[in-house]
Amino acid sequence: MLRAILLCVCASASAFVPAGLRPVRSGPAVQMSALEAPATRRATLAGFAAAFAGALPALATPQDAVYKLKKDYPQDARVMLANMVTATDMARGTPNMEQTVKATRAEMNDFVAFYRRQPKVAGMPSFSTMYTAINTLSGHYASYGNKYPVPEKRKVRLQQQYKEIERALARGK
Repeated sequence: MLRAILLCVCASASAFVPAGLRPVRSGPAVQMSALEAPATRRATLAGFAAAFAGALPALATPQDAVYKLKKDYPQDARVMLANMVTATDMARGTPNMEQTVKATRAEMNDFVAFYRRQPKVAGMPSFSTMYTAINTLSGHYASYGNKYPVPEKRKVRLQQQYKEIERALARGK
């Protein structure tokens, strides 16, 4: 994979060499048949992009599925709540804290962006409390970074909001 990337980068880089510095060849270095088209920068970069895109699923971790929305509000709200509780309870030095916080922050953004546009969901008590909790937690990480744990005072307030969200979700609101 790395060799393919380097080959694509090197092949496309030669297109940026000024005309006066390019080596002059008397004939083609590679004999092509009449059916083959010459490789262009666009074709090379498209091949590189396709190869890289094909490798992305292999780079994803199985845990990433936990942070994806299912587009079902009650289910998504419960998963979002569980991920927020996990991120809130992490202490300094917890393994993979930064990755967990980054994934949770991305999920919080996706959650709010998707559900606040839906009038039926946006009017629910569980959503408004969830929105407040998301703003609190997101604001903490925006101010202090992904490595700094939630302080006790903020953690207590968030835990109260989490209980309200659980009660509202249990009632179906």
